[in-house]
Amino acid sequence: MRIDQLLYITEIAKTGSIANTAERLYVSSPTISQAIRSLEEELGAKIFERSRTGLEPTATGKKIIIIAQEIINRIEDLKNAAKSDSAEIEGHLTISAVSSFCKEIIPKTCAVIKAKFPKITLEINENKANKVRKDVLNGNADFGINFYPLSTQEENQLFTTTHLIDSPMRVCFRKDSELASLNKISIDDVIKHPIVVSYKVNDTVKYYNQVFGEKRKLKTFIQSQNSDTKKYFITQGLAIAIETDLTLKSDPFYQSDDIITKPIFGIEPKLSFYCLRLKNQHFSAASQKFLKELRVQANKFKE
Repeated sequence: MRIDQLLYITEIAKTGSIANTAERLYVSSPTISQAIRSLEEELGAKIFERSRTGLEPTATGKKIIIIAQEIINRIEDLKNAAKSDSAEIEGHLTISAVSSFCKEIIPKTCAVIKAKFPKITLEINENKANKVRKDVLNGNADFGINFYPLSTQEENQLFTTTHLIDSPMRVCFRKDSELASLNKISIDDVIKHPIVVSYKVNDTVKYYNQVFGEKRKLKTFIQSQNSDTKKYFITQGLAIAIETDLTLKSDPFYQSDDIITKPIFGIEPKLSFYCLRLKNQHFSAASQKFLKELRVQANKFKE
């Protein structure tokens, strides 16, 4: 039994195919296929079986893969323990994050990490909430930075979540909007106006119903896939928006004299942001350092 065999089966469990695993590990597909056959013969058990969607672990295979991942994790721990000098900590991290975190907190985190740990390389991908979750589930990202995901129960069982920040939400509108004349803006005032969003309308409805109540139906949605596009609707007075402090403090658009932001009286809507990672994925020294600094920068932002 070899370590590379254990690595192959854990990766196939994530990617669902030998071809994808070969591409990710820079190994030929025949090499992986032969390694798995040899391991199955040695163990006397079939690890994978074919399905319409690719390779799926057998019942026995799932148990084997869990143990294989634990062995790989311990090997990585041994390597990390040998690197007592922080300058020797190395690794490549891929982070998939929603745009709110990509504007200020992640750049500051990356700057600190690069200064302290020059051998850690970073790849940051800005994505929508659903894509962030999929990147983590598919093994395409070491971390996902997301507001609390509307995931299935099965997905939630696969994730380890670390709370980063709670960001209050405010209503945003052009300075000549009738909302500007109100001393206190209630949710009943808000729902009279079209609201522009930059993510899936259905997800927005679910969230707003949770916060504002099922009886208060939001009047209209204008949906844009680009967070910058919605600003043009606000600038023209065609719609209002509800944004987090995380966005308001890091985006100069909302700090313009032409845009007013106010709290919604009587409720305290907020979005909670979390770091997501797979439970069975090794938590490397590089990952630990990044997450620690990410939490530091998130706490600084709240101050």
